[in-house]
Amino acid sequence: MKTRPETKKGGSTRQKILLAAIKLAARHGFAETSFQMVADEIGLSQSAVMYHFPDKNSLFAELVETIVRHNHEVVSGLMDIRDDAGRRLLKHCLGNALWALRYRASDAQVLLLLYYLAGRGGEFSGLFTRMITVGRERLLEHLLAGVREGLFTLKADPASVAETLQDALFGAMLYAASAPGGKPGRAELEAKWSGFITALTGWKNKGPVLPGGAV
Repeated sequence: MKTRPETKKGGSTRQKILLAAIKLAARHGFAETSFQMVADEIGLSQSAVMYHFPDKNSLFAELVETIVRHNHEVVSGLMDIRDDAGRRLLKHCLGNALWALRYRASDAQVLLLLYYLAGRGGEFSGLFTRMITVGRERLLEHLLAGVREGLFTLKADPASVAETLQDALFGAMLYAASAPGGKPGRAELEAKWSGFITALTGWKNKGPVLPGGAV
């Protein structure tokens, strides 16, 4: 598992504020998380927190950026230079689903909040749109590489396939963050995503792509 850079000892005050805010927002909801609660969590004054983030919208925007950056680092860390485009695409999808399960009590809860708040429009809608756009672009890169490598036979244009994959993947991540009870195992998730990718691209998976403990 890739460690968050901001969790290392000696991280900046701004990073400590963000980590505390992620923890509190996941536990209490962003609306109920006050600057004073964040300050108390890390032993600062409220004014010290507000020096870095003058309002809650600016804090939430950077929370989302921090979480998305961590997600990208974790998923990118799964890739191997020897992987073909099919394995990279499967690792991308499987890695995101497993990331959401692993961080279902923290980071993934904030993404769930963003999904809810985006429906209210304004800045939150823009944050959500940017996040989804970046996700589709990353998927499109894998799809185009698979076509170039002669591994994928797409039944629709690559952008449409990327959109279908992104919609399914984000839905799986939301479910991981909100579903009660237990969670699917790695083998079950890999089988499902492998079958879905095969249906969309014609690629045939020839074996497990992630070792145990990879995410």
